[in-house]
Amino acid sequence: MPKFACKDLGMECGWEAEADTMDELMQKIADHAKHDHGMEEIPPELVEQVKKVIKD
Repeated sequence: MPKFACKDLGMECGWEAEADTMDELMQKIADHAKHDHGMEEIPPELVEQVKKVIKD
C-alpha cells in the first residue's frame, strides 16, 4: 500500500496519506496540494519528487 507524507519533501506539514493504488494516492496528494497548499497544478518536476519519496 503506497504511502506519502509532506514532511518527506521537507515541508513543514504533518499531512500523510495512503491508498490501495498509486493512482488513488496521487489523487489524494493532488487534492491536498490544492486545498492546503493553494496549488492549482502540480509541476511535473514536483510530481517526480513526490514519486521518489512514496513508500510501498
